[in-house]
Amino acid sequence: MNSPQAHLNPPASTQPTSMDWLFLVSCVGALALVAWFGKMNYTEANKTETAKRNGEAVVTWMQEATAGRFEADFGVAACAGTAPSPDDAAPAADKAATAKAPNTWGGCLNAILVQTTMKTLDNPFREGIALDFAPACNPDDRSLAGNIVIEKITATPPGSAIATIISPITPDVVIDQKIQVRLSVCDKGAYAVKVAEFEF
Repeated sequence: MNSPQAHLNPPASTQPTSMDWLFLVSCVGALALVAWFGKMNYTEANKTETAKRNGEAVVTWMQEATAGRFEADFGVAACAGTAPSPDDAAPAADKAATAKAPNTWGGCLNAILVQTTMKTLDNPFREGIALDFAPACNPDDRSLAGNIVIEKITATPPGSAIATIISPITPDVVIDQKIQVRLSVCDKGAYAVKVAEFEF
């Protein structure tokens, strides 16, 4: 004879309920969202690393050019410096006749982007856009992401409160003598990421 208790407590169902399915779907959605954010962050970090490698390529070229640019047969004439001449004792009139305007950063930069391997570098944040230089990184202007920034470092007199002054290297800066520079790249948010300081 069946116990009356058996009718009061039917066997529990082992089938998933609608709440179980909702929980599983939300877990899958959360995992997909995490994977998507992870991929997006990886892609952006990879672009920043590519921008830094572009900056390192520019640094390498400029450092290698530093020694040679004061020699007569330097390949990129617009970046050539002025070496001290043995005929410095020549009369001023003779010097004026043979003198030419000193090279500037603007002319040098244009020549670098056309005559060197830098012409093959692209901005990783802007597909199909060639490498470009900016006077400064500015988080208010996201279009600067991936650009290279070169600044001039000027030493102050000994005993000054500030050892150096850092200013944008403008196109009219004369580069006939060696100058100290700092190179940075602009990241995704157009914040500066320092790459190197060196002599050019």
